[in-house]
Order: sequence, then structure tokens, then C-alpha cells
Amino acid sequence: MRSDGERERQDPRLAAYRVLSDVDRGEFADRAAGRRLRGLPAADRALALELAYGSIRLRGRLDAELSRLLDQPLERLDPRVLGWLRLGLYQLRETRVPDHAAVDQTISGIRTTVGAGLTGLANAVLRRAAREGRRQDAYPDADHDPEGYLVSWGSHPAWLVRRWLARWPLASVRRLVENDNKPPPVTLRVLDASLDHEADLVPEDGVRLAAESDWKGMFRLAEGTPEQALRSLPCVVQDPAAAAVVDYVGDEVAGPAVDACAAPGGKTIGLAWRHREARPFVAADVSGARLKLLRESLDRLRLDVGLVRMDSRVPAIRRARTVLLDAPCTGSGVLRRRPDARWRIDQGRLHSLVGLQEELLEASATVLESGGLLVYATCSLEPEENEEQVESFLARHPEFRREPPDPGWVAEGTTDENGDLRVWPWVWDTDGAFASRLRRL
Repeated sequence: MRSDGERERQDPRLAAYRVLSDVDRGEFADRAAGRRLRGLPAADRALALELAYGSIRLRGRLDAELSRLLDQPLERLDPRVLGWLRLGLYQLRETRVPDHAAVDQTISGIRTTVGAGLTGLANAVLRRAAREGRRQDAYPDADHDPEGYLVSWGSHPAWLVRRWLARWPLASVRRLVENDNKPPPVTLRVLDASLDHEADLVPEDGVRLAAESDWKGMFRLAEGTPEQALRSLPCVVQDPAAAAVVDYVGDEVAGPAVDACAAPGGKTIGLAWRHREARPFVAADVSGARLKLLRESLDRLRLDVGLVRMDSRVPAIRRARTVLLDAPCTGSGVLRRRPDARWRIDQGRLHSLVGLQEELLEASATVLESGGLLVYATCSLEPEENEEQVESFLARHPEFRREPPDPGWVAEGTTDENGDLRVWPWVWDTDGAFASRLRRL
């Protein structure tokens, strides 16, 4: 009999199901996918990733329709069967997989992983779904019940939808939700400033990069793989919003410079490449495994950066002239990139992260020299993690003040009246980002 690993190397749907099961048990989707899909051929790996990430991303939409197709609450279903039903319905509604293949392969997966006794219900549900088409009555009307529509069809948690509708116009929230539900393109920051950033690039190894006109140094991967691009050019895989944080730090970074929560390291690389004179340059993180991956990237680019494993709430560094604190956050601005994050965060998690961010800011302030620059950043859209966190810090620390960036450092329209960086996903079709420059007087 073949092992699970052997079957997964041959069956992308089974591998996708394993990813869903791992996520249900609390594992992060990217780590589960990295492990489960490693042995698949490239085409099968792409299919498995689409099925797994798509089923996680659109879980709310799929569950709303499944609730109308079933005669029992979803909570009463065997979780393993529910996982397969989500995968099957996702294929019927969101892919070009023929209906008969989607149904048959889903039933085969249930028979393999759960047992033949539970295939009858799933077979009836999926064949009915294929026969009747999408159940539009499963989704509230967007105009009469916008919250219900965005929770079900939009596939976002209700608490987050309510927060967003209280702050922004419905049209903006709809665009934000739609942006979250699209797989993000692969974009790269090309580090070599001598290259023409307004034209497409055709480096070696079968790679073509299309220029992102709104963002200097940014290119979309049009042909080839990220691995090929990294071998061909001095670059880093990075969203324009994250790259904007690096630009926002500014053109004059003085050492000692510290990236206090560095991993996975894209911002570290961008800063270290641009400011080679800022020495020593130190990247710190609490995770040794993530620092090891960062070291591989630094070695590839021959960047002189010291790595320190530490909890930045208790810094092992005594003084710094520049500190970037890209703080842990809810990640509500990067939900398109982290499909499981929307189901992982809640109000309680938000409150605990706000407390952690405050501790990190306080610790960063203790190591910053007089006249030094502290840049606080998140990939969150929530005010408690962004402007309210900064205002609270400034109220406690009159020796700090905001220092807006010079014109031209970042794209026009990405800073607010306070000089803080604001990259809104529904405006730019990117991830979301926030940053604030804080100068110690």
C-alpha cells in the first residue's frame, strides 16, 4: 500500500485536502503547503495550491452555498467530509475542471481518506450543485444587506466586515474584499538602481518582468518563476506596499541600524542594499529558522548584515541610530496573500497584538540615540495598530515627533495629513501598509 506522501506526490487534490486539514488544526497555510506540495510536479503543484488556497480564501462563500444544499447544519458534518465538499464545490464554481471530474475525484478522495460509508451524501450534494448551478439565494442582496453579502459572498469574518463598514464607504469595502479574494501577482523589487525601471526587463533564464508604473523599482513577473528571477537579477520578491515602507524610511539611514522584527527579510534586504554605508546593520528576529532563511538571501546578494536572534521587547542591542520596527500585527492588509489569516484573527487577537506592539515600541525607544529615527510599520488596516498606536506613543514620549518623508520618496497619494504612509489595497490593487517616521529630538 502506498503511503500518504506517495499518494500526494501523484494526486494534487489529495495534497490540497491535506493542506486544508493542516490549516483546520491550526497550522499556517504557507507552511502546510510548503510541506505537502513539495513532491508534486510543477503543474500539479500549481493546481493543488490553487485548490487549497482558493478553498480557504472563499470558505465563507462555499459554506453559504453548501448550507443551502444540505439538509443539516455544517457543524454536524464530519470535518473531513466538509473539507472535501469545499474542495469539490470550489472546483465546480471557480475552476474550469469539468463537472463530472470534480465530482468523481472528490468522491474518490473521500473514499480514500474517510471511507466509502460517507460518500453517498457528498455525491448527492455535489451532483445537485453541478445540476442546478450556483445558488444565488445563498447570498444576501448587496444593497439591502451589505454586511451579510460581504460575509457570505465576500467570504470575510463578520466582525471585520462590521469594522470596515463603520469606517469606509461601502464601495471601498467591496473593492477591498474583492481584492482580498484574488490571488496576488508575483512582484519583485529590483535592487539595481542603474536599471531602467520604466521598461520591461528580459533577464536571462527565461524570465520577463513587466514594469509596475506606479512604483519605482517594482516589476510583475510576466514569464518564468520567482526562483529564476532571483538567480538572474539582484532582486527580492516583494509587494509594492512593502517596498513603499523601505522607500518611506528615507535616503539617509545612519548606523548603527536595526531591523527589529526582520524576518522574512525583504525590508532588511532593501534597506541594506540601499544604505551600504550604514554600519553596523543588524537584523533581529525571535525565530532562528526564519533568520536562517534570511541569511541565505543575504549571502546570495553579498550583503553585510549581522543577524541576532532576540525578542525585541528585551533588546540585546544597546544603541542604534536608526530602527525599523515592522511590528507583528493582524495582517488585515495582506489577506489576499495569507488566505487563512482572515479566519485566524479575531477581536481578542487584535487586542493582544496591540499590547505587543506597545511593548516593542517602548523597547525600541530605549535603544534609539538622541536625534535617531524610529520607523514604526505594520501590514494592518486597523487604527488601533496604526495611527492610534503612534498617537499613544507620542503622548507618552514628548521627546519624539513625527517627521514626514521628503517629497518623491514614496508614490504620490500614499501619505496622509500627518505624513504617515498609507497604502490602501482598494486604491492601489496591492497589499495594505502603514508606517510612521518618529524622530527623537
